[in-house]
Amino acid sequence: MNSNRTLIKDAITSGDTMTGTGKGGKLSPQQAKKFISYMSDNTQILKDTKLEEMNSPEKQLDFLLIGSRLIRKATEASSPAELAGVNINRKELRSVKVRLSADITSEFIEDNIEGKTAGERIASELAQQFGNDLADLMFNGDTAAAGTDASFLAIGDGIIKQAKTSTDTHKYSLKNKTDYKGDIFPNMLKLMPNKFKRDRKDMRFYCSSSVADAYVTSLADRISELGDTVLQSGSLVKFLGIQVFPVEYIPDDVIILTNRLNLVSGIQREMKVYSQFNQRKDLTEYTMYMRVDPGKIVWDDALVIAYDF
Repeated sequence: MNSNRTLIKDAITSGDTMTGTGKGGKLSPQQAKKFISYMSDNTQILKDTKLEEMNSPEKQLDFLLIGSRLIRKATEASSPAELAGVNINRKELRSVKVRLSADITSEFIEDNIEGKTAGERIASELAQQFGNDLADLMFNGDTAAAGTDASFLAIGDGIIKQAKTSTDTHKYSLKNKTDYKGDIFPNMLKLMPNKFKRDRKDMRFYCSSSVADAYVTSLADRISELGDTVLQSGSLVKFLGIQVFPVEYIPDDVIILTNRLNLVSGIQREMKVYSQFNQRKDLTEYTMYMRVDPGKIVWDDALVIAYDF
C-alpha cells in the first residue's frame, strides 16, 4: 500500500496535462482521503477537533443534544404530555475555493540532500502547509479583515470572530488579568452551563503557547512534585480535569473553553494538484486547489471565550 507521501507525490507528478507542459489533475477519492488524513494527522488542532469531509460545496450537519430529566411517569393508555430534553441543532458548512502556490527551484531539487526523494518531501511539505493555513483560518478568519493579510483572513470567518459576535456564547473579560489558575480559568468554567461540563476528558482550554506556559509556571511555583514534574517535562497539563491545549494560531489575548468536538472544519474531497516547469525561471510551480469551510461552532451555548473587552 502506498504511503501518504507517495499518494500526494503521485497526484502532483501524474494525471491530466495542463495547458503547456504541466502535470497533475484531480485527486482520486483514495488520494483525496489520504491527503486529508495527512493534513489532519500532522496538524495538532485539526487532529484534536472535528474535520468533516464534504462531497459538495454545502453540507447540512444535524447535532443532537440530550438534556437531563427525560424520564416521566407512564400513564396507561395515554401519550406523554411533553417530549423534553432533546434538542437538535443544525449548522451548515459552506466551502470556498482556495489555492496554495509555491515555486521550487531546480537547484533545490538537484542539491537536496534527499536526492530523488525530494519530490515526496516537497509534496508532503505543501500538504503540511495547507493544514497549517487551514488551522490558522479556523481561528483567525475574518471576512471583514483589512491590511496586508486581508487576502488570507477574508477567506471566511473563524471561531474567534464567531464566538465574539454570537449572542449565545459566553464571554469573560481578560482585561488586566493574568492569574490563570486562580482567576481566569475558574471564572470561565463558571460561565459554562453545567450540562456541557459532564465530559471533561474532551473539554479544552484552547490558548496560545504563552498562556499555556504561564499556567505551567504558576503550577511550578507551588513547591510540589506535580509542579516540578510539569516544569521539567513541559507536558500538557489540566485544570480541574480539562486539558490546557496550546494552539500557535491563537493570540495571547484570547482563550476558548469548549468541548473539542464543538469545533468543526469542512474540507471538500474534490481537490486538484498541479505542477509545471517554468523554463525561463528554472523552477517548478506547484499549485493546489481545494474547497474548505474554515470552521463552525456547533453549539454556541457550549463555548466560553475570554478576551480583552
